[in-house]
Amino acid sequence: MDLAALKAFLTVATEGSFSRAAEKLGRSQPAVSLAIQRLETEFGEKLIDRSARQLLLTDAGRIVLEYARKLQNLERELATALAELKDNTAGRLVIGANESTSLYLLRHISHYRRLYPRVKVEIRRSLSSRIPAQLLDGDLELGVISYDPHDDRLVSRVIYVDHLALVVSPQHPLANRSSVSIEELGRETFIAHNVPSPYRQIVLQEFQRRRVPLN
Repeated sequence: MDLAALKAFLTVATEGSFSRAAEKLGRSQPAVSLAIQRLETEFGEKLIDRSARQLLLTDAGRIVLEYARKLQNLERELATALAELKDNTAGRLVIGANESTSLYLLRHISHYRRLYPRVKVEIRRSLSSRIPAQLLDGDLELGVISYDPHDDRLVSRVIYVDHLALVVSPQHPLANRSSVSIEELGRETFIAHNVPSPYRQIVLQEFQRRRVPLN
C-alpha cells in the first residue's frame, strides 16, 4: 500500500478540497490528484465522486477514510511509544528467573514499578542453566541466576549472597552437631534433585575438589 498516497487521500477528505490539501501537504494539486488515482488503481475502486460539485466520497472512499484515520492514530501512538521508550518511561522488561530466585525479585519489582509505572514487567520461569543463552538470544532483557555465567558477552552483578544448607531429620545423629566435616558428609546418603542445576554442580565440584566420594 502506498502510505503517502493514503495520507494525501486523508488530507483531501479532511480538508474537503484538493487545493487546500495540496497546500497543507506542500505539494502541487496535480501531484495530489495523481496520488489518489494511484490509490484508486491499487484498490480497484473509485474513492471520490468527481461528478459532484462538492467533494464527495464514494462508499469505498468512506471505508478507506475510516481505516486511514485508524492508521494515522496508530502512527501517532507509535511515535509516542518510541519517545517514551527513549525516556525509559514505557515499554516492557522481560526477566528470566526460576522458582527460588523469583522470590528475591518481588521487593525490587515493586520498587521498579513505582519508579516506572508504565513499564510492563514480565517474569518468565526458566531453568537457571538456560537463562544466559536466552539473554544472548534476545529473549530476555535481564536474568536472575544463582551462579556466575563466566561469559564475556554478559555483564553480571551480585545482588544477594545466599547459603546452601544441608537438611537432616531431628533424629539424625548429625542434627545436634555445630559443625560437620565434608568427609562425614561423604558417608551419608543424599537425596537431591535429579535435574542438573548450578546448585547441584556447586556441591559436586566441592566434593570433587576435596576428593571425597559422594553417595
